[in-house]
Amino acid sequence: MGEERELGFLEKAKRLIPGYKGYKRKEERRDNDHLFRMSLVERLERMKSGVHELVAGLKGPAALTAVNDFDRVTKKLEKVADEVRFASRGYRGWFDMHKVREEELDKLYAFDMSLAEDVEELENAMESLHAAAASGSDMRDEVDRLIELLVEFSEKMVRRSRLMIDLEKNRPVD
Repeated sequence: MGEERELGFLEKAKRLIPGYKGYKRKEERRDNDHLFRMSLVERLERMKSGVHELVAGLKGPAALTAVNDFDRVTKKLEKVADEVRFASRGYRGWFDMHKVREEELDKLYAFDMSLAEDVEELENAMESLHAAAASGSDMRDEVDRLIELLVEFSEKMVRRSRLMIDLEKNRPVD
């Protein structure tokens, strides 16, 4: 019965409140944006756990020389996970002064989708690092590559923040 009542309210809202249907769709996109970013955070957190497992599996001199490198990787992973976790959502609430338009949401969505490709590249670099550790070979190149990718990812998150600021000011972004 409560479900029928809620459905009745939503149907009435769609008819009575100008723009409600579009607002609801944007709210869903905002929620989806958050869910999508949290899935990226989970993947980054799994990589961080993978680094801890890798360190725990190292023995002898390799463990001593790799500890600092792995600490750098872990800190960078934490940083980018937080940047994704606390990034601005792509839409303002019902009463906010600035309303993000659909085309702006599309730009943000495309940008965020490219983050998923970047996380996949990070995962591949992590697999290479695990393979180097398993073979007992020097891991410096793999660690350096992973850190380079993490720095690039962090820089991309800064560009996302700038994109959000431009959207707030209603300025097109090149």
